[in-house]
Amino acid sequence: MYFIQHIESITHQDSFQKENIWDHLKPLSAENELISPDYKNYIPVAALRRLSTILRMGITASKVCQEKVSREFDAISVGTALGCLTDTEKFLVTINTVSGDILSPTAFIQSTHNTISGQISLDLKNHAYNMTHTQNALSFEVALKDGLLCIDEGKNSVLVGATDEAIPFLERLRGSLIETEKPFTSGATFMVLSGEKGNSIAGIQACEVNFSSENPETQLAEFLAANNCSLEKIDLVLEAGTAFKSLAKNHYSFTDYSGFYQSASSFAIHMANDWLLKNAKEQRVLIVNNLESNKLGLTLIYRNDVEA
Repeated sequence: MYFIQHIESITHQDSFQKENIWDHLKPLSAENELISPDYKNYIPVAALRRLSTILRMGITASKVCQEKVSREFDAISVGTALGCLTDTEKFLVTINTVSGDILSPTAFIQSTHNTISGQISLDLKNHAYNMTHTQNALSFEVALKDGLLCIDEGKNSVLVGATDEAIPFLERLRGSLIETEKPFTSGATFMVLSGEKGNSIAGIQACEVNFSSENPETQLAEFLAANNCSLEKIDLVLEAGTAFKSLAKNHYSFTDYSGFYQSASSFAIHMANDWLLKNAKEQRVLIVNNLESNKLGLTLIYRNDVEA
């Protein structure tokens, strides 16, 4: 098992540095806004001015995670589906409107997907393994699997996270490239994973991704069987939709609380961890990321004193 030593989220919920986010969770409406911490407490003012929302969220959540554990990270794995949209839009608009002049490279440099993990590394002065994963709605799960492999290789403190941001342009893609009725939101969730139990409440037993999912019910049953589990033993299912609601003892659609951003399943990990913290008799949580059709991410969370 891979133990969650600490986890932080900056979302449209009041989730940042809360002892248990379930005490503050409320279903989102279209009017909800990102609840941001005072970034000046974590990022120098001079640097803050040039950082977009997604970079501010990622750096701040990562810094708090580092403060909460004694070891420096010996690996950083970040998932993001769309990357730094604000800077990407700024760069493209500049290309389209400016002619005859040399373009400033700043917006381009900050528009690349790996800017997030790179900035985290720079701010933490961390020179360890650093990787960005971009696989649409499964970006977080792939980053998570990378982090678990790092622990298997002997690394002791691994930062795994995911973040995406919403910009107004996304509304123009609703119903065509992006099929959702949920409000577009921004969010960042970062966690510290270790092979040592420490003071953790929960651990990740397994994570699996399928980029061409034709029979999710069968794939879910096979995933649980491979981990000596079944739906009857699952205390809570956190799902992007409602496909497995009738089979679950307790069921929440995590997008009701995260809104729509493609790496929102990372926030479901935070929900799962704090569910086990809040409910002492509950033992297992299943996260089903079926945010996009034909793609399936499955993550199994156990209380840290439960035998798999």
